[in-house]
Amino acid sequence: MLRIISGTILIAAVAMNLTRALEIPKWKMTICLIALAVCLYFLNVVLIRYFIRKRAPEFANDQMWEATAGTGIVPKWVSSIGLFSISALIAAVVPWIIALFKLVAA
Repeated sequence: MLRIISGTILIAAVAMNLTRALEIPKWKMTICLIALAVCLYFLNVVLIRYFIRKRAPEFANDQMWEATAGTGIVPKWVSSIGLFSISALIAAVVPWIIALFKLVAA
């Protein structure tokens, strides 16, 4: 949970600075963050499948890969990529939800 929160703060800060420096509209940065989240998610899935096939081929079928959880077959940095995809999605969506609540409250 700490990685997701710290990743969200980091990604949001970088996105905010890029938005200001490059004068990009906020909606375009939101699309970029969602695209980043999707790319990181697919990269995570591909790397998980790669490491399972490489280190534990007996678990390579789609029904058995959950048995590898916590065994160290997949490196922690691969899991971090998946967590950063969640962080990028949160950093993209939360500002719009806050803006919606402010609009409804006003």
